[in-house]
Amino acid sequence: MRAALLIGVLTACLVQPLAARQVLLIGQDGQISWTGKVEGAEGISTIQPEHRSFLDPNVTEIGYAPADLIEFKSADFTGSILPRRVGAEQNLAAEVLDRGGSLRAPTVFDLTALQLQVIFEDMLAADPTGQAFERKEDDILGTQLILDLGARFGVNRLRFFPRNTVFPSPGTPFQNDFLKNFEVEINDGLVLTSSGNPIWETYVVRNDNSDRITEVFIEPPRYNRFIRLRATSAIPFEIEKLQVFGEGFFPTARYISPIIDMGSPANWGLIRTLQQQVGAADLADIQLRTRSGHDPSPLAYTRKQVALQDAPEIPSSVDNPDEPLLRKEYLKLPERGRQGDDWERGSVRDDLANWSPWTSPYALEELAAGTQILSPGPSRYFQFRVEFQSQHLEASHILQQIALEFSAPPLADALVGEIFPREVPAAADVPFVYAVRAEMESDYVQGFNSFEVFTPSRVGRVERIEIIDASGEQVLDHAFAVTDGVTTEGEVAITAIDDQRFAVSFPAINQHDAVLKIHFASRVLAFSTRFGGRALLLEEDAFQGISPGNATFLAEGDVATESGTTVLSRAVNEGSLIGNFALGSEVLTPNGDDVNDVLDVNFEVLAVIGKARIVIDLWDLGGRRVRRLFDAEGQNGVYDAVHWDGTDERGQRVAPGIYLVRIEVEGDARSGQTVEPLGVAY
Repeated sequence: MRAALLIGVLTACLVQPLAARQVLLIGQDGQISWTGKVEGAEGISTIQPEHRSFLDPNVTEIGYAPADLIEFKSADFTGSILPRRVGAEQNLAAEVLDRGGSLRAPTVFDLTALQLQVIFEDMLAADPTGQAFERKEDDILGTQLILDLGARFGVNRLRFFPRNTVFPSPGTPFQNDFLKNFEVEINDGLVLTSSGNPIWETYVVRNDNSDRITEVFIEPPRYNRFIRLRATSAIPFEIEKLQVFGEGFFPTARYISPIIDMGSPANWGLIRTLQQQVGAADLADIQLRTRSGHDPSPLAYTRKQVALQDAPEIPSSVDNPDEPLLRKEYLKLPERGRQGDDWERGSVRDDLANWSPWTSPYALEELAAGTQILSPGPSRYFQFRVEFQSQHLEASHILQQIALEFSAPPLADALVGEIFPREVPAAADVPFVYAVRAEMESDYVQGFNSFEVFTPSRVGRVERIEIIDASGEQVLDHAFAVTDGVTTEGEVAITAIDDQRFAVSFPAINQHDAVLKIHFASRVLAFSTRFGGRALLLEEDAFQGISPGNATFLAEGDVATESGTTVLSRAVNEGSLIGNFALGSEVLTPNGDDVNDVLDVNFEVLAVIGKARIVIDLWDLGGRRVRRLFDAEGQNGVYDAVHWDGTDERGQRVAPGIYLVRIEVEGDARSGQTVEPLGVAY
């Protein structure tokens, strides 16, 4: 095994309670093992995961690794999970049918589909059955066998042979009926026609083959999914077994976590990963998704009445109609009901009434440092899924540990949040109001006394806080004297302002249907910007995110059905990629007196999808570049970390005069540039 490169660091090793805030570890040194064993996490339990079969979505299976492609007991990476490696003598063809692959003979017409099915099952089976695929009469030339492995694998060898060779069988002495002339074509499963058929690569053509046990070595080993074997002569032959061997990591593998039962509703904070990597960093990927729910199963099993046309599918238990129909009871129902049966199985689908859908994959670089869990809370149940992907036989991620930050009990049954206005101009200070309505009917909720809003850049002003009770009476209305920094003004405060968020505190809100309003000014730099938010209970170090929705009526034009926390700026896509571009001074005097010796350059990047190249150069009036001040890839945002000390590329002070500072932003779809003049004097 190659040396591993550590790419993520996680400092916590045990569940550390911080009042209501805690961290739960899964995997290496954690309270929950990858296979669901719980130790040292009071009140928390796990449930084996159910997942739908790759072959039939109405067939469910139980387990953590569909198709058994995950290694749980690696000698090299103790306590970690990673894709399994192909065993030295593991016959990949023997598992083809189980993983949804196939074997076909499109040029054989004298056998029925059922006859071919039986022959191919015997042909792919690991052990001998006494049967073989025989072509000993007519239509031998051009006979094709097309093997779909069901997924891409690192293949290094193909082997096929007649009876009474590898497996002694004196009763079927056909050892000389091996394939004499043939060609082998291969395909990696990626190079396909527009209709999805393989575009074949001829790998070997062999005439006058004299090997009863025929082997074709793939050198160097490579990923393959499809293999086509074609007879190129009319000499009779048979094949008892068609075998495929390989090496390296499985290129795709999925891990499904146990369902984590917190025992009571909890809110979700950050998720972090500790992981390593072997092989080339750019040839392997790992994707992590999460979901949360309110009952033990994320799948909805249904039943329907026998012999009733267009019978509705019912997701409730037969014995306890107030409870959901679960897998154990579902499997007791007949697949197709007969006379005397009342119910039969319906479909199985994701239970989107009680569970959130899987999130989009979290960004890998953010997982190492910790990123906010996107699945909603409060919820009692939580699950995650990991997809390992590799483009090289010896490249893979190794997942050592996952840390889940959570808070319980919840601050409210639900916090409904919205922002207004929701369509604004680009790169301009816009006054917003952020409203949060508290749903607090349960006895165990704690209330909250602080709130933070996540912003695309540093806010210009935090202006005012209002609290309105359930009857509509305003119980707090405070306008801040200091609006652009941390301040405490009586019972309210601005407790934080930075480039990504601001936070305020106020008297505790613990009344059902009370509404908090926060007035602030901010700039929007992208076509679509989400202003996330979460409530805090400071003395308990507890938190709870908001659910976008209709919190209250905010102003004319606030349509309830359009309420949410996403703000659009259509103008972003119509103008320049550069917003504000400002020099800290019109004239620089770099004479060493510590006054105006360094130029500060501030700018905004707008409407970039992904990352753009940002370059800032200093030019003289003769068109010569004097100094490159900035050259990096960046996203939408405000930049203020560019400085110039008055020297050129060689570190020499520039001559006095007029210079031009030019910024260029090159995005995927368009680019932009802006120039500002600068004077230098001594």
